[in-house]
Amino acid sequence: MTSDQSGKSLPAMDVFSESIGYLVKAAIHQINQVSEKDITWVLTVPAIWNEPAKQFMREAAIKTGIDKDKLMLALEPEAAAIYCRYLPSTLGGKDENDILSFLHHGGRYMIVDIGGGTVDIAVHEVSGDGKTVTEILPASGGAWGGDSVNRRFFNYFSKKIGEEKSKNIKKTRTSHWMVLENNFEGKKRKLKINTENDIRLELPPVIVLESGLKVDLSKSFKIDIRNEDFRSFFNSTNNIVSHMRHIFNRIVDIELVLIVGGCAQSDYVSNMLKNEFPSKTVLVPTKAEVAVMEGGVMFGFEPWTVTARMCRHTYGIGCNRPFEEGFHREEYRKDIDGRDMCGNIFGKLVAEGEVLDITEKRVAEQYSSSHKDKARKDIVVNIPFYASTDKLCRYITDKSCERIGNIKVYPPNDGWPDEVHYRVEMYFGRTEFEVKLFNDIDEREYNAKYDFLIEQNVPEVLPHLPAPARDTSRCTIC
Repeated sequence: MTSDQSGKSLPAMDVFSESIGYLVKAAIHQINQVSEKDITWVLTVPAIWNEPAKQFMREAAIKTGIDKDKLMLALEPEAAAIYCRYLPSTLGGKDENDILSFLHHGGRYMIVDIGGGTVDIAVHEVSGDGKTVTEILPASGGAWGGDSVNRRFFNYFSKKIGEEKSKNIKKTRTSHWMVLENNFEGKKRKLKINTENDIRLELPPVIVLESGLKVDLSKSFKIDIRNEDFRSFFNSTNNIVSHMRHIFNRIVDIELVLIVGGCAQSDYVSNMLKNEFPSKTVLVPTKAEVAVMEGGVMFGFEPWTVTARMCRHTYGIGCNRPFEEGFHREEYRKDIDGRDMCGNIFGKLVAEGEVLDITEKRVAEQYSSSHKDKARKDIVVNIPFYASTDKLCRYITDKSCERIGNIKVYPPNDGWPDEVHYRVEMYFGRTEFEVKLFNDIDEREYNAKYDFLIEQNVPEVLPHLPAPARDTSRCTIC
């Protein structure tokens, strides 16, 4: 559920799908010479979003009627990077070199996408042909975008007129409140790095009158905000600087920094980043505020521009292994079809930091399930999928481990045979990673679903895995 300014709630899926649907209709109306079946839709998402969030956006778009085979998801900093590669040869400004000179074989650059909500920071390395790039550090960032500046201002303003008055005016005089938001947006973008004067902000007359705010009417309906207070609204920029510095310490030879997104238009933000990193070439591309949108269109034509990505987490399947005394936890010991097993095992599939080609497929064929007991002949096999921040994660109950999805496998009409074998195929290098499972009964394909959007009421039936380097027998799923 999500709420509007007045507190009214609606399912977030409905709000997002209606918003996307409006844009779809507007686009089709605008380009009426093109058949709808010939359109591929590209939906850009922050690179720091997790898989459930990406799936949410995909399903919201499909709900509008978009064919799922005609929908692509693009990561926003990657879309911006594609846009920047097609810029004019020079960007203007003092002693700035041709941007293409930085995009030579082996060249490394950082994209800092400062949007309204999130800041996405990605690092790419140009491949040998100079036409494709590899992600050499998983995209990272935080909620340090323009909205954080707005929140600080409105906290400041609410304290000035009183919290209750602020809430009431926002609810009953919404259109006037939106005018205030727009007025602040204009001032926010115009703030210069060297501005020393106080900032004068125009207020809607209704807000002045109903708030009881004392203003000098001879100066119209305006308030003066001390320069130091106005600058404090931008404190989230310190988080961006700190995060960029952390990345520079980890990755050497980053030659170029490209700042894109709506907040790239802020002279204060862009020049603060330039001043903090004088040894780097920091550029704000032409039309930086639409770099993601236009780059998303280019991505639709050239989705293979980014050929490899680095895994953000360690991924694995929840499973069971033959119990080993002194090695496994006693509390996870259980009997499955007469076998002494250890549950809650994290069966690692790929480790954090691995660079995977977008066409690379990981195949694991060691899984099987046991159904000798009659009570297990018609169960739904539910294989949970996990992400961990620890490369050495052992159990799905570890604090570093979070369940992000599962694969449901339904029994055949006549029930399961005594033992079923499975092949798991994984693609981790794409915009969205895919997990597919096949059984040896009918080779049906099962796709992973992410828990953000599904009912979690199917009892878990975990796979069995042999202990690493201790047991070379086939794994089984219970």
